[in-house]
Formats: sequence, C-alpha cells, structure tokens
Amino acid sequence: MRKGFTLVELLVVVLVLPAAALVLDRFFTTLMRDIPRSTRVIQENTTLLNMLNQMCADVGQAKRLPESYGGRASNDRMLLIETTDGVICYRLDEGRARRYKVTDAQGQDGDEARVWSLPNSEIVWQVWKKAGAGYAVEVKTHIKQKLRKGLQKKMINSHLYFVGAFQGGRAR
Repeated sequence: MRKGFTLVELLVVVLVLPAAALVLDRFFTTLMRDIPRSTRVIQENTTLLNMLNQMCADVGQAKRLPESYGGRASNDRMLLIETTDGVICYRLDEGRARRYKVTDAQGQDGDEARVWSLPNSEIVWQVWKKAGAGYAVEVKTHIKQKLRKGLQKKMINSHLYFVGAFQGGRAR
C-alpha cells in the first residue's frame, strides 16, 4: 500500500491547475462583463418597442400627418400626428423620445403624456407622402453598444412600417 503522491502526479497538478484556472478566469470575466451589457441592450430594446407600439397606435388613429402645426414642423427630430383629439407631437431629444399633445394652433404644449429614456438608441423616421400629403411613417431603429473595439449596432435594421391609417386593426 502506498502513501502520498508521486512527483509526476504533483507536477501534473501544479502545471494543469493554473492553465485551467486561466481559461476559466477569462470565461468568467467575459461572462460577468457581457451579461450586464446584454441586459441593458434588452431593456433599452423593450423601451424602444413600447415607444414604437404607442406611435403605431397614434398613427393608426391619425386623420393625417401634417407638415406643420402651431409653429412646429415635422422633420427628422419631430413628428406631428393629427388625430380626432388634436395633434400629437413626437420629439427626439438627447437620449429621450417625448410624446405630448399640442393643445392649440398657437403651439401651446399640453401635459407631457410619455417620455422614454433611450440613451443608446438611434431612431430615424420618414413620412411618406403622396400628392403632398403624408400617408405613412417609416421608422428605422438600432441600439448602439460600446465595446472595447468601438461601437456596435444591435437590433440593426429592425424597422417598422406604419402604412396608412388603421381602423379596427385593418389598413384602409
């Protein structure tokens, strides 16, 4: 019966254990860094989808998409949607998307209905026009994620088309 370990067994353990620890350390470091980063991207994507769902509902109830109203003009940072209740304005400001009603033709803002915090999102909309009147809104979005090698775009080309006004869930 033998007691203890041989020198070869001890050398194998001394050489293999640090190599395995090094591989596992890199794995766990990557895991601990990427999980919170991915969670932030998922949370921001959920917020972005909530904003797009609200916009889809507003466009669905729209009478028209005016070029201007109350001293405001639709552009790449502002979208105007005229509904039976008044004019709704979407505005993109430094990491936020804001939705509010414009209460009168002089451009008085109503109470802010919604503000979405989207610090890493890129939102681009374009009003499609026919005979000078807006009939649809095309929205393209992606989320910017900072990595060691620079910025990476996530959820790129995840764009939605809101074609025409919807009534009862069907396109006119």
